[in-house]
Amino acid sequence: MMKITKRKKITLIILGGIIGLSFILYKPLINYLSEQAANPRGIIGEITTKIWSSYFEDLSKWTISNTELSDVTHVLDIGYGGGSNVKNLAELNKNWTIYGVDISEESYKTATNLNKKAINNGEVKLSIQDVALMNYQADFFDLVYAIQTHMYWDNPQKGFEEIYRVMSQEGVLILSSEKDKIDYHMDEYKTTASLTALLKEIGFREVVEKEKGNWVLYTIRK
Repeated sequence: MMKITKRKKITLIILGGIIGLSFILYKPLINYLSEQAANPRGIIGEITTKIWSSYFEDLSKWTISNTELSDVTHVLDIGYGGGSNVKNLAELNKNWTIYGVDISEESYKTATNLNKKAINNGEVKLSIQDVALMNYQADFFDLVYAIQTHMYWDNPQKGFEEIYRVMSQEGVLILSSEKDKIDYHMDEYKTTASLTALLKEIGFREVVEKEKGNWVLYTIRK
């Protein structure tokens, strides 16, 4: 019979403690990280938004490449996060003004720093607002983006209703995300059918889906 040394016993006890602690802390940690994704704050939030500014670069460019950009004057980016989508839109040098809302102060700081030149030129206007209660006038935006954000809204229905209100009569909402994030974070409206039913109930007339790998994009017309 193999004899377990005192050192091995201590190692096994420590290892068992780490494993046990990881099980205990797993759910609180996941919940904390989900809260940070929804509303980045503090030093962790600052780090998160800076990571986002590069992480979502490719998703942003793919989303923009699948958007009709003619006859657009006012653009709204909802949940701008680290500001990469705002930056990509500004770099197109279109004759438009890009607005952005995000609930996080850390997102505002990071996105403002990333888009400093465009903000100083008056091309970009960022603010801290809740998607469910925006201070823009009705029928104002020709094009609205919501990239990797709607699964974190407290009330998706109210968020989409408010987007509908601020969109122009021929406005288009572009909704895109990683599919696994939708599956993980959303209890309702995670399928195309359930999302489409909600949007049409609000008043949107058309929802067109497009996929690429783990990405999904919805072109939604008012």
